[in-house]
Amino acid sequence: MVGDVIEDDEPKAREGGADERGSSNEGPAPSFDLAEGLLRRPRPDDDRPGVRWTYRPWLMLLMSLAIAYHVTVLLVHNLPGKGLAKEVHTFFNANLQANNYMRAAGLTQSWAMFAPNPHRSNMFMKVLVKDRDGEIWDLAHDIYGRRTYPYLFYDRMGKINRRLIEEKGYRRHYAAWVCRQWEREHGGEPPDEVQFVKMWTQVPTPEKVFARAFELKNPWQRLMNMGYDPMALHLNQREEETIRCSSTYQAQLPPELRERYGLPEHPESRYRDVSVRTWWDNRKAKEKQAEREAERADDDASTPEQVGEVEGGE
Repeated sequence: MVGDVIEDDEPKAREGGADERGSSNEGPAPSFDLAEGLLRRPRPDDDRPGVRWTYRPWLMLLMSLAIAYHVTVLLVHNLPGKGLAKEVHTFFNANLQANNYMRAAGLTQSWAMFAPNPHRSNMFMKVLVKDRDGEIWDLAHDIYGRRTYPYLFYDRMGKINRRLIEEKGYRRHYAAWVCRQWEREHGGEPPDEVQFVKMWTQVPTPEKVFARAFELKNPWQRLMNMGYDPMALHLNQREEETIRCSSTYQAQLPPELRERYGLPEHPESRYRDVSVRTWWDNRKAKEKQAEREAERADDDASTPEQVGEVEGGE
C-alpha cells in the first residue's frame, strides 16, 4: 500500500508544481525562454512593417551625400598639386570649396616631403643670444651637426626648430621664452637680444649621389659608398630676425618668479605683461556701459526743462 500511495502521489506533485510557482492548473505554464519568445511570440498590435523605426529616407540621403563629399574631397586633397591633378584641384576649390572644408575640419596635411616633390634642401634655425657684454652665445637649439645620420629618435625641439623657419609668427614668442630662461639661469641678469640665423644645405641630385658609387666595381663597395655626407655639403647662412628682450612682451621674469627663484631685483628688468581680455571681460564691459547709458538716460528724464521768461508781459 505504501508503494501505491507513492505512485498515486507522484503525478499530483508534478501537476501541483505549477501551483507552487504561482501558476494555475487551467492552462500550460508560461515559457521563459527568450529565443522561443522572440521567434513564436505573436506580433504586437503597434507593429508597423511599412515604416522605418531608425533613420528616415531623407536623413539617410543627407548622410550619404555628406560621406560622399567628405571622401571625395579627402582623396582629391591628397593628390599631387601639379600635373594632371592640378585641374581637379582647381575645380574642387572653385566649385566645392574643398580647401575651406579641409581647413575647417582640421584635416589639412602637406605631403611635400614625399614624392613627387620632396624637399630639395635641409634647413635649420640657429638661435643666438647676445648678453649685456656684447658676447654672442649659440644655444644649440638646432640639430645641425649634433646628430649622426641616420638617426632613429626625434624630439620636440627639432620639430619646434623647423616651425621657426616656416612660421615667422612663432619667433617672437619663442624669443621671449629664451630671454626668460637665460635670465633665470644666469643669476637674474637679462640678455640683450635674441638672434635667429637660418642655415640650409642643398640636397644633391640622385645622379650626383650615385655617380661615385657606380664608378666602383665591387658591389659591396658600391653599397657602402652610396649616398652622401650631410656635413660635407656647403652650408649657407642668413640672419633672419633680431628680437630685443627689454622691449618684447613677457620676455622678462616677473617679480614673483624672481622671488621664487631667489634672484635679486634688477632695476632695468621691467616686466611687460600682455593685456588679455576674455569673452567674459568683454561681456562685463558691455554690461557696465549699458548701465552707465541707462543712468544717463534716467538723469536726463528726471531733470526738469527750464522755461524761458517772457519779457515785457501785460
